[in-house]
Amino acid sequence: MLIGAFGDRALRVVARHADVWNCPTNDLDAFRERSAALDAACAEIGRDPSEIARSVQLLVTRDDAAGVRRRLVELIEAGCTHLVLAPVPPLPASAVAWLAEEIVEPVRAEAAA
Repeated sequence: MLIGAFGDRALRVVARHADVWNCPTNDLDAFRERSAALDAACAEIGRDPSEIARSVQLLVTRDDAAGVRRRLVELIEAGCTHLVLAPVPPLPASAVAWLAEEIVEPVRAEAAA
């Protein structure tokens, strides 16, 4: 079960019921703070917070591939384990191949290093 939530009350629902939490922001400081709040909500009910995958959706534009890659690595380092890439038009003819080659492969390589 994936639940998107930001507020404290909603994060308590996430702590109790979700397998995946989607944080509705890609602001790094907000993600970290809300992730810590989710950890606290889990502690209140005795749930291991590592049981909940952390997810963020990121809009991807062709004109800032380097910035997107940098933000993805930062999110991974902050504990995000599920990344949703949402390409924004205009897209290349083969948008999925472009995403794989220009975003996914370099991020995986950097995250593995």
